[in-house]
Amino acid sequence: MCAPDCIIRPEGVKRTPNQYVEVIIDTPVQELDRPFHYSVPEELREKVDIGSLVLVPFTNRMMLAYVVGFLSRPDVSRVKGISRVLDEPPLFDFDAQRLCHSIAARYASSLSSAFRLVMPPGRSRKVKQYVSMTVDREEALGILGERQTALRETVEVLSASEREVEIGTLKSHVGSRSASSAVASLEEKGIVKRRFVLTEPAASPAARLAVRISPDALDTLEQDKLPPRQRDIMGHLLAHDGVEFQSDLLRVSGASASSLKSLARKGVVEIASEELLRQPRLGYGRGTLEIPTPNEHQRAAIDRITRALDEKRHGVFLLEGVTGSGKTEVYLRAIERVLALGRSAIVLVPEISLTPQTLERFSSRFPGKVAVLHSRLSTGERFDQWRGIREGRYSVVVGARSALFAPLANLGLIAIDEEHEPSYKSDTAPRYHAREVAESKARMAGAVVILGSATPALESVEKARAGTYEHLVLPNRIDNRPLPAVEVVDMKSVGGAGEVPLVSPLLLDALVRTVAAGEQAILFLNRRGFANYLQCRSCGHIMGCDECEVSLSYHRKGDMLMCHHCGKTWNVPKECPNCGRGPLRQFGAGTQRVEDEVRKNLPDVSIIRMDTDTTTTKDAHWILLGAFSAGEAQILIGTQMIAKGLDIPGVTLVGVINADTALALPDFRASERTYQLLTQVSGRAGRGLRPGRVIVQTFNPEHPAVRALTGNTEDFIEAELEMRRSALYPPFVDLVNVHVTSANLTAAARSAERMRKILEGDLAGCGVTILGPAPSPLSRLRGQYRWHILLKSGDINAISEKLKASVGRFYEYAKKFPAGKDVKVSLDVDPVSLL
Repeated sequence: MCAPDCIIRPEGVKRTPNQYVEVIIDTPVQELDRPFHYSVPEELREKVDIGSLVLVPFTNRMMLAYVVGFLSRPDVSRVKGISRVLDEPPLFDFDAQRLCHSIAARYASSLSSAFRLVMPPGRSRKVKQYVSMTVDREEALGILGERQTALRETVEVLSASEREVEIGTLKSHVGSRSASSAVASLEEKGIVKRRFVLTEPAASPAARLAVRISPDALDTLEQDKLPPRQRDIMGHLLAHDGVEFQSDLLRVSGASASSLKSLARKGVVEIASEELLRQPRLGYGRGTLEIPTPNEHQRAAIDRITRALDEKRHGVFLLEGVTGSGKTEVYLRAIERVLALGRSAIVLVPEISLTPQTLERFSSRFPGKVAVLHSRLSTGERFDQWRGIREGRYSVVVGARSALFAPLANLGLIAIDEEHEPSYKSDTAPRYHAREVAESKARMAGAVVILGSATPALESVEKARAGTYEHLVLPNRIDNRPLPAVEVVDMKSVGGAGEVPLVSPLLLDALVRTVAAGEQAILFLNRRGFANYLQCRSCGHIMGCDECEVSLSYHRKGDMLMCHHCGKTWNVPKECPNCGRGPLRQFGAGTQRVEDEVRKNLPDVSIIRMDTDTTTTKDAHWILLGAFSAGEAQILIGTQMIAKGLDIPGVTLVGVINADTALALPDFRASERTYQLLTQVSGRAGRGLRPGRVIVQTFNPEHPAVRALTGNTEDFIEAELEMRRSALYPPFVDLVNVHVTSANLTAAARSAERMRKILEGDLAGCGVTILGPAPSPLSRLRGQYRWHILLKSGDINAISEKLKASVGRFYEYAKKFPAGKDVKVSLDVDPVSLL
């Protein structure tokens, strides 16, 4: 995308000031996803570099833009100048820019959305536009003609406000496109004026007042002559190398601020503002953990990985190991080698697996060298961690998907734990997959990638078979501990003619025995709340969300109904809103009901429940898991967040309340996901010295995903691969899910048909199969009707630019129709879900 005279400077090449730059405008508008040229005022030339975030005039407004290159000459005769270089170091370097280009190309997204991935956390900014009247209402309406209804409506809205109106507010009253064009026309007529304001970032460097003993004070100070509180202050400072934050000093010493000020007036201490680094917790603080000795299979894997590291050879290793086989120790040993070679490492872990245990293992092995990046940190903590990484204070980054873009220098290794996890796929543009981007990033850096899992994604299995990945296997648990015994309960045969119990007699008996033996148990149900839905016994009406095409879940805490997709809540009606009668009965079960059922049968047993409802506060995960790990509770009940990342020796029993939750989903990955999730949660049992037991409750005991738990894993994988090969699904083709959404059902349906016709024309001769359009399985979400078109291609890279052009053509078509102006089209390349 760079112009012929554009200079993209590789790393290490000294910059010379240039008069012109090429920028990418920070906007989601597809028509603007191309380079624009600007001049650089002389006073800014020393400040501008590749990756700088700048403020530029664009048409009749101000916008943010990313500098992507320097120019010897622009491609237009009249060039505007950039207005300001923001107070940031460059956001990205040459290699990061290459990576962003590859992401935009692979995932058919805009470059600006890719550049946002490398933005420092909490530092994104916006240019807000405010509009105000320059004349009164009567004069403005007198200037306008009677037929200029859009302009008159805009004047009415502005006149009704006593202050200037933000353009977003104006758009909500008169429409998005109408507001922009109306303001431009009114400004030309002198009726309104605009003001542009750059918002402040959410995160900035933090500072606190620090107190230091003055350099010459101790030579002349007679400390025993000081008043008692001042002596207390000096004693505390001397015990802490002469410096302490003021708030901590006063709290611990018990002295007052006036005592401290007296010392400052005497010249004994100095009080000044110093930068504060907000440091997140990296574990339970248990100090250095014991370093285990690798077994023969771990050693073989470590040797093959370190050989590639020593040779500085890029390679991708699929590390397949049963649960509890010591995959993390392989990552740690590989990182040790990386650091010895003077390079750095990134470890990606699914968000729900970022437990205190996980973080503690890395921080204990590499004290002072580990940074962590994930969504449960505060914005300030994430920003300080990012700054520390950029400044070279950390050489190991552990985090969720976004940690992949940490600004580490001299990258040597990327390890992706639980590489099969769907959370590695972004659900917002650019909809990248961390596994694919990690491979690209490592290839550019000459680094090694380790993909670890007990249940690798079928795409990874196929690549290992084809030789694209090197396959490493850890077939046994540490110390050859046995895998837990798995028992499947056919719930169709439980309960006789009456209602099927939530907890089968077999599982309840196992819980009683586990508790009696002083051991711990985990009960897993991937559904929170008390009941799945409420249904009227008179007319059959099911309480549903008015924004989404889903039923509402009943939550006993708060006695409310909640949509788990949009988050809206309702009071429980006393009568059926459809027929006015009732009663409304609860169906299905969530984690709250499981907790109730267990408490009825084991009233004296301590229970912890972990789901989205109980982990809303920042440190809730740490507190609950810490309590369970310490043995403060014998039973842990939870959703998917307890299925991974837990290594608690006391857990000898895992019970799966309902294995069928995801089996009926209309998604070709439903069976694979069920198998992976059940295997992962089963692996929490028996990780200590005592053997484990797993009891799986299901209404489909003969389903291949369930049968795979009892030893038919290879047969299951082969059957799944054969199904996908014959039906043309990944890993044998590339998929693109084209989403068409609108608040208007008719507009969504008609737009989807138009989009298909555009795709048929643009992709003719490209060997692409087009399926649909059809309503998405989740046909309405957050008030938007959803249709989709599925594309199957042998090579997504060959059609990526065509897809972006097709979307652009659709928007040109949609502009001609009032209902089409609010239709949105999005592309999901390599979707992990078709819902």
